[in-house]
Amino acid sequence: MQTNATNTYLISVRPVWASAFFLSHNPKSIELRKGNFGASLKPGDSIVIYATLPVAELLGTVRIVKREILTIDRMWQASQQGQLARVSQAQFNAYYAQQESGIGVWVEAAELLLGPISLYQLRQNWGRRWQPPQQIQQLTQEQMTFIKGA
Repeated sequence: MQTNATNTYLISVRPVWASAFFLSHNPKSIELRKGNFGASLKPGDSIVIYATLPVAELLGTVRIVKREILTIDRMWQASQQGQLARVSQAQFNAYYAQQESGIGVWVEAAELLLGPISLYQLRQNWGRRWQPPQQIQQLTQEQMTFIKGA
């Protein structure tokens, strides 16, 4: 049994926040989520970032440092008042309205793909009915091979 094996996941992120992971100065280093998002994520796993419409492209990868469930107040503090997530207090409060806790996924080692991979290209390779995940999707070895070779 391998306990230190890493996995690669795909998440969908709105374009403004998706591209923020790949900024050269002060990149986004926390992905904020709700519910039970990413319960199986562990340090060392990778996440491929898909920018939703109107961009509709895979942009790059990040590596997970940690995943934590925190109260909303503690999440705001841990995100350095939203700076690490690149959100304003109004955006943060609107997202977590009616929530008692949130999930923070801390990431590092952001790496852009050689070129973005369009939704059209993904459907050509993964099936024309393939849809980007609403939450999170674990990628197969074949899917990773396609991403690395595209």
